[in-house]
Amino acid sequence: MDNGKPPRRWWSVVGWNVLFLSVGAALIFIDWEAWFDSRAPFTEARRPTRFEPGVGVLYEPGAEVRWTNHDEFWVAQRANRWGFLDREPPAPEQAAQTCHIAIIGDSFVEAMEVPVADKVQVRLEELAARTLPRLNITTSAFGRRGTGQINQLPFYDEYGRRLRSKLVVLVFVRNDFMDNHRLFKGIFMGWDPDQAPYVVADKTAAGAIMLRPPDPAWRMLPISSGPPEEGFSTLRWLRRKTGRVPGAGLTFDHRIRLRVELLAQRPRYQSVLEAYLNRMPESSPADGHGSKLHELLEDPTLPLFGEAVEFTAFALDEFQRRVADAGASLWLLLATSIGWWSQLGDASDPLRVVVEELAEARGIPVVSMHDYLVRQGRRVYDGTFPHDGHWNPAGHRWAAEALLERLRQGPEVCGASGA
Repeated sequence: MDNGKPPRRWWSVVGWNVLFLSVGAALIFIDWEAWFDSRAPFTEARRPTRFEPGVGVLYEPGAEVRWTNHDEFWVAQRANRWGFLDREPPAPEQAAQTCHIAIIGDSFVEAMEVPVADKVQVRLEELAARTLPRLNITTSAFGRRGTGQINQLPFYDEYGRRLRSKLVVLVFVRNDFMDNHRLFKGIFMGWDPDQAPYVVADKTAAGAIMLRPPDPAWRMLPISSGPPEEGFSTLRWLRRKTGRVPGAGLTFDHRIRLRVELLAQRPRYQSVLEAYLNRMPESSPADGHGSKLHELLEDPTLPLFGEAVEFTAFALDEFQRRVADAGASLWLLLATSIGWWSQLGDASDPLRVVVEELAEARGIPVVSMHDYLVRQGRRVYDGTFPHDGHWNPAGHRWAAEALLERLRQGPEVCGASGA
């Protein structure tokens, strides 16, 4: 029936619907963004560093360090006078009157994800004061992310020894084998293996292992971890959840392959890296094809892994010699978390077998965090940030408890007799 009005066009209805949906989506986004910003003490990470000759890259003493994954933690803390994320170190004469324990490691010891009060060294000191007061335990921690035992040798030489530590605990994680090999380091961390920011191991023409000092002109490879995270908090959160590199659109595996391709162009690395390239599947910047390339880097049948084990053994020899010269003891804490790059599992784990064999051959006591958690009926997952992989406060406390259990069994490291 014609009522004198023009018929409504379908595109008009669609247009209004699209407009309403767009406005609704924008309002939802604004609400989410406001919620994220309201719960975040800060939105940008801040890591001011300096180069310490002979040691490597540490934090600026007294500088505020901010770290967040825009989801589970926002932590601001200050570096101490030596450039580590720990309390101010005690005076050497004061530390010498206690059973001082130096805990040395990578990002698990640096622990940017938790406040200092929640870190393993603080928890250990607190627990020991309550349950083993006769040992008079004090602690310090020296940790930097991305380092292995080779890189950490100056942490003991310059700091741990200065405090006359009676016990040195090396926190060993799965990727320490890779971190102890400078070429692996370039592939995994994105540092230039020929201009590294820490002490690295190398081989002479005769095959002997030697140490090279950190390079003050150190640099990252062109293919690193992407630009700093900027922009909307909501988008940062989504990038974290999907595992994408902020703003770069590269998967972790794709960065690994690109770094291998880049380093293979250098004559000295070409032949050894070809074996890896031949077994690496092609992957596009945004897809997940070629996942778990870390398993390829850990393959003992390929050439670099054998050298990584050699360098790790050399690092343990050097630590043991230096610690023994100071009249102290050396332990290994095998860390575990949900991250593939950190977890050292049960006794059947091939990499755990390797590190335990290295320790046993040198008479170095090993504390397995995995075994401690099994005995306590606890789950690794509950001690880890699910979207980060590092220990949460519970994980740090459990690592401290595992060490405390071993201290009850071996109080002689503090010059005390058994209970």
